[in-house]
Amino acid sequence: MMSELMKVCQLVKVKGASDLHLFPDQPVFYRLHGQIEKLDTVVLSEDQIKKIILETSTPKAREILGKQRQVTYAEDVPTVGRLRFSVFLDKGKFAIALRFINERFYELDELGFAEGIRRTLSQPSGLVIVASPSGEGKTTTVAALLNFINRHFEKSIFTIENPVEYVFKDDKAAFIQRSIPVDISNFYNGLCEAYRVDPDIVVSDSINYSDAMDQALTLCESGCMVIGSTEGGDCQQILDRLINCREPGNREALRARIAAQLKMIISQRLIPRDDKTGRIAIFDIMINTPQMKALVRNNNMSMFRALQGQGEIAGMKTFDSQLAHLVRKRIITQRVGAEFAIDKSRINT
Repeated sequence: MMSELMKVCQLVKVKGASDLHLFPDQPVFYRLHGQIEKLDTVVLSEDQIKKIILETSTPKAREILGKQRQVTYAEDVPTVGRLRFSVFLDKGKFAIALRFINERFYELDELGFAEGIRRTLSQPSGLVIVASPSGEGKTTTVAALLNFINRHFEKSIFTIENPVEYVFKDDKAAFIQRSIPVDISNFYNGLCEAYRVDPDIVVSDSINYSDAMDQALTLCESGCMVIGSTEGGDCQQILDRLINCREPGNREALRARIAAQLKMIISQRLIPRDDKTGRIAIFDIMINTPQMKALVRNNNMSMFRALQGQGEIAGMKTFDSQLAHLVRKRIITQRVGAEFAIDKSRINT
């Protein structure tokens, strides 16, 4: 049955697919450049899907699946590469969503990151937030940051991931990588356990939950650097969301802690190219300079994007400036630029 999985994966991977959806007794669906496509030539039964689960999962993963009726894990598949498996029930039958993990580590230069980002990563403590909508590259960007650290700094790195996608080999740094839910139950417990292994850097796939964010900030205050992932938006929207999800009486204290500990936010989107050959990454980057720190602490967010736009020397970027540049270069269309822009007036239409 593994050969059946390999055959399907190879059919869609050669097209450039990022994801594969297997539902019993239905055609295979895959995601190509952000759009869902159908592969009519392959239909799998539930028994075939169950065999794929059995052959790719560990006993622990199957135990969790039996109890929770869903589980996520990663596995290396011969001739295909590393895959992330999300197994769940659909109308009472087992189904799988697969993601192809690009195991290549990007250099910071390739992502267009300036020296300010390298300087930030060299600091001993603080909070780094990496954000994107699902499937638009935050895991790849976190891997690039960790790869840079691994090659340049003698650090102890502890990761909490759902699941472990990029597997690191120790270079200058030493890694402990723990997978949810197989190695640890949730992000909060993972962040609490990080204390016990004396890390320099802690990586969390999610800081969306209030208890996880509070624990991440506590780790920063104790002298760690925390690299935490969250959902998309530009840098101001991300900060507003993380703060405003709290009860009004708790927001001022959280704002003060974030202002003090935040070092950098990197948010990204993948934008359809005009030539239909795929998507191009754009970044919204905030470096927490003293001026930015004052805006966040005092809740003076009306000046945030203007100050961010003036901070190119420090390494900052905005989505809108990059979209306007891509429209001028005819790499993306004006319609697409306006669709993704925060301030639509920045895009000439």
